[in-house]
Amino acid sequence: MQQHQSPQQQTHSPRLRGKIAQLCRWEPEFTRLFFRLVIPIALQNLVGASLHIVDNIMVSGLGEVSAAGVAQANRVTFIVQLFQFGVTSGAGIFASQYWGKRDVGGMRRVQGLALRLNAGIGLLAFALVQCWPQGVLSIFLPAGESFDAGLQYLLIVSPAYLITAIDSVFQMMLRSSERARVPMTASTIAIITNTVLNYGLIYGRLGLPAMGVRGVAMSTVFATALSLSINVAVSYRKKLAPAARLQDLRLPDRTFLARFFRTISPVVFNEGLWAMGFATYSVVYGRMGDGMVAAMAIVGTVDQLVFVLGWGIMHASSVIVGRSIGAAREEEAYLYAKRMLAVAVTMMAGMGVILLNARGPIVSLFRYGDETLAMAEQLLLISSFFLAIRAFNAVNIVGVLRSGGDTVFSMTLDLGVLWLIGVPLALLGGLALQWTLPAVYLINQGEECLKVLIGLPRFISKKWIRNLVKNDD
Repeated sequence: MQQHQSPQQQTHSPRLRGKIAQLCRWEPEFTRLFFRLVIPIALQNLVGASLHIVDNIMVSGLGEVSAAGVAQANRVTFIVQLFQFGVTSGAGIFASQYWGKRDVGGMRRVQGLALRLNAGIGLLAFALVQCWPQGVLSIFLPAGESFDAGLQYLLIVSPAYLITAIDSVFQMMLRSSERARVPMTASTIAIITNTVLNYGLIYGRLGLPAMGVRGVAMSTVFATALSLSINVAVSYRKKLAPAARLQDLRLPDRTFLARFFRTISPVVFNEGLWAMGFATYSVVYGRMGDGMVAAMAIVGTVDQLVFVLGWGIMHASSVIVGRSIGAAREEEAYLYAKRMLAVAVTMMAGMGVILLNARGPIVSLFRYGDETLAMAEQLLLISSFFLAIRAFNAVNIVGVLRSGGDTVFSMTLDLGVLWLIGVPLALLGGLALQWTLPAVYLINQGEECLKVLIGLPRFISKKWIRNLVKNDD
């Protein structure tokens, strides 16, 4: 018996097909933007993650004690960088929208503010580590051999906080002006240099002295300075958007300052408190023993590798969506955002399948004990099932809602789930109830499901589309 569609079903079917066609049929401008931004950013992250794995493999040769010390000391670096990312991410909202208007002068005013704020964060962190190193590291590690190794590393690596402060602003400006290949090239050269120096300074190869964990820190500082030098040199030589003169970096008027800080304050607050929440997980891991810390170091390193496309699409989304909003093309911004979300979820679902099947061979590259490697393999199994969900949240919260100017909602969503659910459960389970590491890690990953349920309706509502530079002359 033949079934007939109702008139309502007949109407909805063409509409649905039209929406799917919109998502899949990329016009030349969007395709150009996608490949011009996503590929260089993803390649930059890929090289960094790949060579970071090599670094961790080399550090693992010093033993689990040294590796755990370096891993936990890097939690301090991670927190500092997240505060700085909050500044550059918030400033990038304005920079991308100004680029949509082709207002380079507006971009440079934002650059000047971002440089001041980031340098302040870097200087404060450097001073804190130099004046109170034991107190800072004791948050993440109890006293012991790994603590001593971490302390050596932390004291030497802290000058990189100041260098990264400036470099991250230049990278943000270059990406916002669709010059993502410049920071990609700079990071690639710097990371390769860092790996070669690590090989020489950790074990005393290539005619260099054997310095152990201190060699790792010295390599990081040198590589960071090299990245900054390349980004600055290319920007001024080619007269790109970040090539500001001193007068271009002057403080704007009070009206703009109020609008700027009103927009980026939730972003900085978001990244800062998110970093502290993530650090709380690290505190729990640190109390489980050096083997568990080493297992989490493996997982963190591999995660950087498999999530490179997710980060690339996230950063590219913030530029693409912000650019369309700044040019007063709101419907285009919404369409482009839908495409970026669809691509991110599809690609990272594929990466999840790859990780699920390749986790054993990947873990076997590290020179730790059998128990540590078995634990890392369990954690990567959990991670593989959440990659697509994490990609949706990263692109939606940072690449779309935040870049559209909806910074307060983004902050509330990100921090609310973390601090009201994730952190209390991790503290209760990991410290009070003595849950296993996979159970605590599952809580960390499971938060992402709730973020999807809250974030998706906000995206569909279009309330996040806010032109912050429309009336700015």
